[in-house]
Amino acid sequence: MELNKIVSNPMLAGAIELMQAEDTPEHRSMFMEELTKADFMSPVILDPPPTEDAEGRLVPAPECKVQLPMLSTADGMKFFMAFTDKGEYDKWAEKNQKMPPIALKIEEYAAMILRREPNGGICPALGMVVNPYGANIILPREMLAGILSAKTAQAQQAAAAARQAGQFTMPMPGPGMPQN
Repeated sequence: MELNKIVSNPMLAGAIELMQAEDTPEHRSMFMEELTKADFMSPVILDPPPTEDAEGRLVPAPECKVQLPMLSTADGMKFFMAFTDKGEYDKWAEKNQKMPPIALKIEEYAAMILRREPNGGICPALGMVVNPYGANIILPREMLAGILSAKTAQAQQAAAAARQAGQFTMPMPGPGMPQN
């Protein structure tokens, strides 16, 4: 998560346009690939509010609380917002309270949406919506869980392949390290 970061995702924007023009398996695959690589902008509420440094950058307080506002549908469904670029973010900001943006990856959205509270409760967001004032692509909780599972499996496969190829080495025991 990075405060006030402006992002741009031209490949994702292109994939969205292709998918909306012609919804084919190839276009969906391209969209999913770009989606998993992208950084998104999201409005954020910081408590206490951030201060400006000498260069005019916003700096959050060390123990600041972070809250992401959600969009609600007419029937009460809630979604986190994800904007592909400043232009899409500005469409929302023009009609709403001015808030600084933060940059998030899809894994960070998924972690928030899929997290279980200590009391057993779940996040009220049913998913996230990409460019809600533009393409308006809804990614439900189940899809995010699948994306997260696939990324975890890919990382595990890559680590196993690297171990098999001898790219990982075990550290040599040194002072204070247990020896077998």
